[in-house]
Amino acid sequence: MASIGHAGAWLRDEGSGFASLSFGATQFSETTNALYVEYGLSDKTTIGLDVSTFTNALNVRNGFGNLFIRRAIGPTDQPNRWAYELGVGGLWGNERHLPTLKTTLSWGRGFQFHNRSGWVNMDAAFIYEPTLGSHITKFDATLGLHFGGITTGLLEVTHSSQNNDTYGAFEPSLLIRPKDSKFSVKLGAQIPFDEDDRAALKLGIWHSF
Repeated sequence: MASIGHAGAWLRDEGSGFASLSFGATQFSETTNALYVEYGLSDKTTIGLDVSTFTNALNVRNGFGNLFIRRAIGPTDQPNRWAYELGVGGLWGNERHLPTLKTTLSWGRGFQFHNRSGWVNMDAAFIYEPTLGSHITKFDATLGLHFGGITTGLLEVTHSSQNNDTYGAFEPSLLIRPKDSKFSVKLGAQIPFDEDDRAALKLGIWHSF
């Protein structure tokens, strides 16, 4: 499972970590940037930071940041992995800064397919903003399959809901990790369910340490 990035139900080994930087852009000059870092305090406890920003065509920027702790639920040596996550952070944009609380439940499982290893992971998250009493629900699913020594295929599906607005997208990508390297390059796209013309090209850099 070395190619798992945002590991979800898989926690980091004690003393090991992971960091990623990602960038995306649409034909309308909309851009996204994200930083994700996590570190294993123990085999059952991982801490981390997740920060993302979005800038629209009018150069208006908003973002989300979250400091979190993730704990394993049950044994970590079984086929089915479970974990929960608690986080504190904030939303910013339109000259407003709002605090947030986040909870996440994750499930994951590895598998073999025609002598190739892979995994599936699902995250269900609830983000609460106490100042206005609003909330965001979010569901993410990831399917990964190792194609060979240096490449892994990923298919991510994301769906979120805030007030009466919903957003969903497919994110197919290819992860390239040169042999004996701790760095990987992720090349892919984000394709919204309802607005194909707002598809974004994405580039990510992953590092294990």
